[in-house]
Amino acid sequence: MSDYRIKSGDTLSSIAKRFNTDVGSLMKANPNIKNADLIYADAKLNIPGSKDEFQAQGTAKGPNLTGGSQQTGGTDATSGAQPVGDVPPGQVGDWIKQAMDILKANGVPAEKMDPQAIAAIIQHESSGNPNAINNWDSNAQKGTPSIGLMQTIQPTFDAHKLPGHDNIRNPVDNIIAGVRYSIERYGSVSNVPGIKGLQNGSGYVGY
Repeated sequence: MSDYRIKSGDTLSSIAKRFNTDVGSLMKANPNIKNADLIYADAKLNIPGSKDEFQAQGTAKGPNLTGGSQQTGGTDATSGAQPVGDVPPGQVGDWIKQAMDILKANGVPAEKMDPQAIAAIIQHESSGNPNAINNWDSNAQKGTPSIGLMQTIQPTFDAHKLPGHDNIRNPVDNIIAGVRYSIERYGSVSNVPGIKGLQNGSGYVGY
Protein backbone atom coordinates (compact mmCIF):
# COMPACT_ATOMS: atom_id res chain seq x y z
CA MET A 1 0.00 0.00 0.00
CA SER A 2 2.92 2.32 0.52
CA ASP A 3 4.83 1.77 -2.68
CA TYR A 4 5.03 3.65 -5.96
CA ARG A 5 5.93 2.61 -9.49
CA ILE A 6 8.31 5.19 -10.94
CA LYS A 7 7.07 6.79 -14.15
CA SER A 8 9.05 8.34 -16.97
CA GLY A 9 9.84 11.96 -16.09
CA ASP A 10 9.68 11.40 -12.33
CA THR A 11 12.43 12.72 -10.08
CA LEU A 12 13.03 11.87 -6.44
CA SER A 13 12.30 15.46 -5.48
CA SER A 14 8.95 15.48 -7.31
CA ILE A 15 7.98 12.14 -5.77
CA ALA A 16 9.02 13.36 -2.31
CA LYS A 17 6.88 16.48 -2.70
CA ARG A 18 3.89 14.39 -3.78
CA PHE A 19 4.11 12.20 -0.70
CA ASN A 20 4.93 14.95 1.83
CA THR A 21 8.42 13.60 2.52
CA ASP A 22 11.98 14.44 1.44
CA VAL A 23 14.66 13.02 -0.84
CA GLY A 24 16.81 11.87 2.07
CA SER A 25 13.94 9.86 3.57
CA LEU A 26 13.19 8.29 0.18
CA MET A 27 16.81 7.22 -0.24
CA LYS A 28 16.92 5.82 3.29
CA ALA A 29 13.76 3.80 2.58
CA ASN A 30 15.25 2.60 -0.72
CA PRO A 31 18.91 1.75 -0.02
CA ASN A 32 19.32 0.42 -3.56
CA ILE A 33 19.28 4.05 -4.78
CA LYS A 34 22.83 5.34 -4.56
CA ASN A 35 22.41 8.47 -6.71
CA ALA A 36 19.43 10.76 -6.11
CA ASP A 37 19.60 11.90 -9.73
CA LEU A 38 19.49 8.38 -11.15
CA ILE A 39 16.20 6.49 -10.92
CA TYR A 40 14.56 4.21 -13.46
CA ALA A 41 11.03 4.16 -14.85
CA ASP A 42 8.95 1.12 -13.80
CA ALA A 43 11.11 0.53 -10.71
CA LYS A 44 9.24 0.07 -7.43
CA LEU A 45 9.84 2.74 -4.80
CA ASN A 46 9.05 2.31 -1.10
CA ILE A 47 7.33 5.45 0.25
CA PRO A 48 8.01 6.35 3.91
CA GLY A 49 5.69 8.49 6.01
CA SER A 50 6.58 12.08 6.87
CA LYS A 51 7.36 11.90 10.59
CA ASP A 52 7.46 15.66 11.17
CA GLU A 53 4.14 16.23 9.45
CA PHE A 54 2.55 13.32 11.28
CA GLN A 55 3.58 14.57 14.71
CA ALA A 56 2.58 18.20 14.16
CA GLN A 57 -0.55 19.21 16.06
CA GLY A 58 -3.48 19.68 13.70
CA THR A 59 -1.46 18.92 10.55
CA ALA A 60 -3.85 16.35 9.12
CA LYS A 61 -6.63 18.09 7.23
CA GLY A 62 -9.59 15.82 7.89
CA PRO A 63 -13.23 16.41 8.67
CA ASN A 64 -14.20 17.83 12.04
CA LEU A 65 -15.66 15.09 14.20
CA THR A 66 -18.61 15.44 16.51
CA GLY A 67 -20.12 12.93 18.89
CA GLY A 68 -18.21 9.65 19.01
CA SER A 69 -17.65 7.41 21.97
CA GLN A 70 -18.75 8.59 25.39
CA GLN A 71 -16.16 6.39 27.11
CA THR A 72 -13.61 8.39 29.05
CA GLY A 73 -11.18 5.64 30.03
CA GLY A 74 -7.61 5.62 28.75
CA THR A 75 -6.01 3.03 26.52
CA ASP A 76 -5.87 0.54 29.40
CA ALA A 77 -9.38 1.22 30.68
CA THR A 78 -10.66 -2.25 29.82
CA SER A 79 -10.78 -4.28 33.00
CA GLY A 80 -8.02 -6.89 33.12
CA ALA A 81 -6.39 -5.74 29.89
CA GLN A 82 -2.64 -5.76 29.59
CA PRO A 83 -1.03 -2.31 29.43
CA VAL A 84 -0.46 -0.93 25.95
CA GLY A 85 1.52 2.03 24.66
CA ASP A 86 0.48 5.62 25.19
CA VAL A 87 -1.72 7.30 22.61
CA PRO A 88 0.46 9.77 20.68
CA PRO A 89 -0.30 13.49 21.05
CA GLY A 90 -2.04 15.59 18.43
CA GLN A 91 -5.01 15.21 16.16
CA VAL A 92 -4.07 11.74 14.93
CA GLY A 93 -3.73 10.59 18.54
CA ASP A 94 -7.22 11.92 19.27
CA TRP A 95 -8.61 9.92 16.36
CA ILE A 96 -6.81 6.79 17.54
CA LYS A 97 -8.21 7.17 21.06
CA GLN A 98 -11.76 7.66 19.76
CA ALA A 99 -11.45 4.59 17.52
CA MET A 100 -10.00 2.47 20.34
CA ASP A 101 -12.78 3.50 22.72
CA ILE A 102 -15.38 2.46 20.14
CA LEU A 103 -13.57 -0.80 19.41
CA LYS A 104 -13.29 -1.65 23.12
CA ALA A 105 -17.00 -0.92 23.51
CA ASN A 106 -17.57 -3.47 20.75
CA GLY A 107 -15.53 -6.17 22.46
CA VAL A 108 -12.09 -5.73 20.91
CA PRO A 109 -9.42 -6.42 23.57
CA ALA A 110 -7.21 -3.40 24.29
CA GLU A 111 -4.07 -5.53 24.28
CA LYS A 112 -4.62 -6.35 20.59
CA MET A 113 -4.48 -2.70 19.46
CA ASP A 114 -1.38 -0.93 20.74
CA PRO A 115 -1.93 2.75 19.85
CA GLN A 116 1.76 3.22 19.07
CA ALA A 117 1.54 0.46 16.47
CA ILE A 118 -1.62 2.01 15.01
CA ALA A 119 0.17 5.36 14.88
CA ALA A 120 3.16 3.83 13.10
CA ILE A 121 0.92 2.27 10.45
CA ILE A 122 -0.84 5.61 9.92
CA GLN A 123 2.47 7.44 9.72
CA HIS A 124 3.83 5.16 7.01
CA GLU A 125 0.59 4.63 5.08
CA SER A 126 -0.81 8.18 4.88
CA SER A 127 1.41 10.58 6.88
CA GLY A 128 -1.67 11.27 8.98
CA ASN A 129 -3.81 12.58 6.10
CA PRO A 130 -7.34 11.10 6.20
CA ASN A 131 -7.89 12.25 2.60
CA ALA A 132 -4.89 10.32 1.26
CA ILE A 133 -5.66 8.11 -1.73
CA ASN A 134 -3.33 5.84 -3.70
CA ASN A 135 -4.17 6.09 -7.40
CA TRP A 136 -1.15 4.28 -8.80
CA ASP A 137 -0.64 0.85 -7.21
CA SER A 138 -2.08 -2.52 -8.20
CA ASN A 139 -5.19 -2.00 -6.07
CA ALA A 140 -5.92 1.27 -7.87
CA GLN A 141 -5.44 -0.42 -11.23
CA LYS A 142 -8.14 -2.90 -10.19
CA GLY A 143 -10.49 -0.02 -9.36
CA THR A 144 -10.17 -0.24 -5.56
CA PRO A 145 -7.60 2.37 -4.51
CA SER A 146 -6.31 2.48 -0.95
CA ILE A 147 -7.99 5.33 0.94
CA GLY A 148 -7.68 7.16 4.23
CA LEU A 149 -5.46 7.12 7.30
CA MET A 150 -4.76 3.38 7.21
CA GLN A 151 -5.07 3.09 3.43
CA THR A 152 -7.79 0.47 3.27
CA ILE A 153 -9.46 -0.50 0.02
CA GLN A 154 -13.24 -0.25 -0.08
CA PRO A 155 -13.99 -4.02 0.03
CA THR A 156 -11.71 -4.44 3.08
CA PHE A 157 -13.27 -1.40 4.75
CA ASP A 158 -16.79 -2.69 4.09
CA ALA A 159 -15.93 -6.10 5.53
CA HIS A 160 -14.46 -4.70 8.76
CA LYS A 161 -16.34 -1.48 9.53
CA LEU A 162 -18.70 -1.22 12.48
CA PRO A 163 -22.38 -0.19 12.20
CA GLY A 164 -22.70 3.57 12.09
CA HIS A 165 -19.07 3.99 11.01
CA ASP A 166 -19.52 3.73 7.27
CA ASN A 167 -17.33 6.53 5.86
CA ILE A 168 -13.95 5.30 4.62
CA ARG A 169 -12.64 8.87 4.60
CA ASN A 170 -13.70 9.56 8.19
CA PRO A 171 -10.46 9.10 10.17
CA VAL A 172 -12.08 7.29 13.11
CA ASP A 173 -14.11 4.99 10.86
CA ASN A 174 -10.99 4.20 8.79
CA ILE A 175 -8.96 3.33 11.90
CA ILE A 176 -11.75 1.09 13.19
CA ALA A 177 -11.84 -0.94 9.96
CA GLY A 178 -8.05 -1.02 9.63
CA VAL A 179 -7.57 -2.25 13.19
CA ARG A 180 -10.27 -4.92 12.87
CA TYR A 181 -8.70 -6.14 9.62
CA SER A 182 -5.24 -6.23 11.21
CA ILE A 183 -6.49 -8.23 14.19
CA GLU A 184 -8.44 -10.67 12.02
CA ARG A 185 -5.49 -11.30 9.70
CA TYR A 186 -2.51 -11.05 12.03
CA GLY A 187 -3.92 -11.57 15.54
CA SER A 188 -3.11 -8.06 16.73
CA VAL A 189 -1.98 -4.73 15.32
CA SER A 190 1.47 -5.37 16.78
CA ASN A 191 1.81 -8.44 14.55
CA VAL A 192 1.30 -6.52 11.30
CA PRO A 193 4.38 -7.22 9.11
CA GLY A 194 5.27 -3.53 8.83
CA ILE A 195 5.34 -3.17 12.61
CA LYS A 196 7.47 -6.30 12.93
CA GLY A 197 9.78 -4.87 10.26
CA LEU A 198 10.21 -1.64 12.20
CA GLN A 199 10.99 -3.62 15.34
CA ASN A 200 13.60 -5.88 13.75
CA GLY A 201 15.22 -3.18 11.63
CA SER A 202 14.17 -4.49 8.21
CA GLY A 203 11.87 -1.52 7.57
CA TYR A 204 8.17 -0.95 7.11
CA VAL A 205 6.15 -2.84 4.52
CA GLY A 206 2.49 -2.34 3.58
CA TYR A 207 0.01 -4.63 5.32
